[in-house]
Amino acid sequence: MKQDQFLNRILPLQPRLQLVAERLLGSEAEAEDAVQDVVAKLWERRAELDRLLNIEGYVMNTLRNHCLMLIRHRQPTVKDEVLANYSDDDAARDAALCEERAALLDSMIEQLPAVQRQAVQMRYIDCLSHEEMQQRLHMSSSNVYTTISRAISTLKAMSHGR
Repeated sequence: MKQDQFLNRILPLQPRLQLVAERLLGSEAEAEDAVQDVVAKLWERRAELDRLLNIEGYVMNTLRNHCLMLIRHRQPTVKDEVLANYSDDDAARDAALCEERAALLDSMIEQLPAVQRQAVQMRYIDCLSHEEMQQRLHMSSSNVYTTISRAISTLKAMSHGR
């Protein structure tokens, strides 16, 4: 990827990256640093970016991973000290519960009609914008919103009917 392509594809994502980083890190200053670090990493890997089908999803995932790494390396806070007192049995039980919920959600998504399943995957897993979804699903904007809304409603109904 050349410099002008990088500037046109990655830099417009910065405001969105900033918002995501602020939500994850809880600090505007830390978020700005994280976004700058990620953009610098992406610049170093710019040759690899041409091969990606979903650059925006890759960039968001890279930012999320970077923020999680920053969170893990923070100094312990009061909340962290409370978590340190959390027993291994509780942690194992919570991890098992989380895995069980993820598996249940995966199976519920598999039961959705094909278009709704694709829409959910594109929106929440691939992090595509509605415009990108419109192009890939060959739908109007209102149909994309409706499809996602119906998928979410169906998933909620499935979860209440377990």
